[in-house]
Amino acid sequence: MKLRLSTEPADTAKHKCLVLATFADEKPPRGICGFIDWRLNGYISREIKQGNVSGKLSEKIIIPTPPRLNTELLMICGMGNAARFSTEQMRRFAFLTIESVDKLLIDDFSLELPGANRVNLPLADVAQATATGFFDYLSQDTKKMNKIKSCLLTVPEQVKEAASGIKFFKSKIKD
Repeated sequence: MKLRLSTEPADTAKHKCLVLATFADEKPPRGICGFIDWRLNGYISREIKQGNVSGKLSEKIIIPTPPRLNTELLMICGMGNAARFSTEQMRRFAFLTIESVDKLLIDDFSLELPGANRVNLPLADVAQATATGFFDYLSQDTKKMNKIKSCLLTVPEQVKEAASGIKFFKSKIKD
């Protein structure tokens, strides 16, 4: 499984597909999603206000070639409620996200990791659950294991904690 961690700014780093996470009970969007909302002049907030984006788990909104971003495709994905966020919810979200990316025939994508300012779990647990969700999906077809490249986006202050979660995941998996 090809998985890397990045702290590059989400708006200027090159992405084939940039996946942003939004919660049903988080208005306006926060984290990297909130930053991208700002770069898009409040587009995501307006869509939430108009009821076009709810944030419920498994919701996906695709925006081709969004302005002011260095990405071919922007995907906004619902994560459910932040107040009841769990590692199982993150694992399920990661599974559904990589499944959607794969169905779009995209083999390279970046996903925002919701950080400590958005959820009540340690970022290491969030990163581990994300890697587990990706692995659960990719292990269904081992050809995809080395084909799909994923990048987890975080902020510099949280990179060590995210890296420890990925390292723990790798220690439990035998390729």
